[in-house]
Amino acid sequence: MLIDTSHRRWIAVTAIVAVASGGLYWWLNQESPQPLTGGTTAGLWYGVAGALLMIYAGLLSAHRRLARWRFLPRRSWMLKGHIWLGLLSFWMILLHSGFYWGGTLTTVLWIVLGLIVVSGILGLVLQNTLPRLMAERVAEETPYEQMPHVCRQLMRRAAEVADAICGPSTGTATARGQLRGYYDAEIAPFLAGTALSTTALHDSARTRERFAQFVSLPELAPDRPQLLELEQLCEQRRQIAVQERLHHWLHGWLLVHIPLSLALLVLGLAHVIMALYY
Repeated sequence: MLIDTSHRRWIAVTAIVAVASGGLYWWLNQESPQPLTGGTTAGLWYGVAGALLMIYAGLLSAHRRLARWRFLPRRSWMLKGHIWLGLLSFWMILLHSGFYWGGTLTTVLWIVLGLIVVSGILGLVLQNTLPRLMAERVAEETPYEQMPHVCRQLMRRAAEVADAICGPSTGTATARGQLRGYYDAEIAPFLAGTALSTTALHDSARTRERFAQFVSLPELAPDRPQLLELEQLCEQRRQIAVQERLHHWLHGWLLVHIPLSLALLVLGLAHVIMALYY
């Protein structure tokens, strides 16, 4: 989600609540004969507030499955709440703890919660930078779900063009034989995705230079349109490769964020049970 002007109210409310809750904690701590901890009445209320905020933030994953329920808020509202109330929950839990690590379980909880916050901030940064980077580096974006199908089409068309230019020849004595060898050794693996970074084809400038060499050969002069098409097919595959890498970065952080969130739920329940009975 992009952080734009629509987040102003969320940021303002989050900041006000954070300052107010921090000020209240300071005042209560000054008035209390003992430092506030998670076991005090005020500490417990901060813990409840933090837990409720985390539960709300966690409901984002269920929202997509329950989107048909009309009384649910819009997904954009849930996303904003996930970001800002999730951050606010960290502050509430910090006040709940009295700024102490606690025992082993509490320390593990802090580590997991901290990693969730860090991974969430990282994901937010990626979502606000990678789309712009993709627009700058990719001339024509391909939907992520269609990439495998488009790549297969590129491979089929490239094979047709290569066969039309040089046929099945495998010798290197002629220009067409050299092109066939280049296609089999570098172009075909590159289009198949098995050699995206091991050939010069991942570099646009070097690709243009290599095809310019083939175009300049007298034997291949009549095939210039097909050679340019083959070069363009390679360029399309290169752009898809760039998009694939950016998409992996764009969504890869969720592989850390979501499992840690589930772990936090389990550890949080264990923390509550132990606090009540021990």
